[in-house]
Amino acid sequence: MTADRLVENILTLYHLIRRTSHPVKRGEITTEQYWMLLRLRRSGPMSIGQLADALGITGSTVTTGSKRLERTGLVKRERQSDDERLVLVALTLQGQQKVEAWQQERRAFLSRLLAPLTPQEQDTLSALLERVLEAQASEAAQTPQKEEHHASDH
Repeated sequence: MTADRLVENILTLYHLIRRTSHPVKRGEITTEQYWMLLRLRRSGPMSIGQLADALGITGSTVTTGSKRLERTGLVKRERQSDDERLVLVALTLQGQQKVEAWQQERRAFLSRLLAPLTPQEQDTLSALLERVLEAQASEAAQTPQKEEHHASDH
């Protein structure tokens, strides 16, 4: 197999995984809302401004997205009593469960995808992927990188 064919197969696999298991690609949620949920899961409650800065999007986009997410029960918005202009956004239990469910769905899909391989083939694939990832991690450690992931990048 040539390197070009391998690259094409990996890209095809990547797109299949995203199309099948990503909530944005399935039309469940917008890209900005998805990144808001992930950021809140990692960081805890944040103000509208903090969330906008962290994601590289406007405050009005965060306000609109958080209002929609609040209507679906995935986040709660709270005005601060000491400064009513400040609105904190936090994941609800339902929001945490939804993000976890998406991750579990992706893992289940990947397990089904790998099912045609024998255990030995899965071990070989795992070892090869680990080598690729270790090489990338080593390279990344030597190269300065951007600190944040912005929703507008996707």
